[in-house]
This record gives sequence, C-alpha cells and structure tokens, in this order.
Amino acid sequence: MDQAQRRQLPLHFQALASPVRLRMLEHLAEVGEENVKALAEHLRMSQPRVSWHLAMLKRGGVVRQRREGRQVYCSLDQEAIRRHQRAFWEMLIEKKRIGVRV
Repeated sequence: MDQAQRRQLPLHFQALASPVRLRMLEHLAEVGEENVKALAEHLRMSQPRVSWHLAMLKRGGVVRQRREGRQVYCSLDQEAIRRHQRAFWEMLIEKKRIGVRV
C-alpha cells in the first residue's frame, strides 16, 4: 500500500463513523443517485447539514457528486469504496506477515 492510500484510510473511516452518514449511504445504495434537496427531505434534515455530511463522505472517498444546473446529485463511489477496503485488508495482511497479531 502506498503512502497516499495510507493517508486516505483515516478519512475514509471517519466518513463512515456517523449514524447519520450511514443512513445517507443506505439510502443512496437503495436509490442509486439522489439530489441533495431530496436527500435532505428524506432524512428530515436541513440542506446545509446534509451538504456538510456529504462533504465528509466525499472527502473520505465514499460518495461522488455531479452538478446539473443548480442541482447537485450524489451517489456512492463504489470503486473508491472497494479501493479503500482493499487497502485496509492489505494493511492488515501485511502486519500479519511480519508477525504482528491483528
């Protein structure tokens, strides 16, 4: 695992460390893609608060966003999630090879 991947892992797990963000991810997994306004309505949260959580998820490599006019749409970044999970497991396997108990 390279240093960039190693530095990204804490951000990835911080993004997942919130019940609100996990609810957002569950919803996005169900619907595929959602605009921020509809996501805020679904979660019964203010749009600025949802946008803040989405920024954390984006920074952690969990969601991607695209803009269409004034609307921002978000969806799971499944490839990035797989990369982070693979990097995490590689890190654990690497420690096991050198005799560190995990």
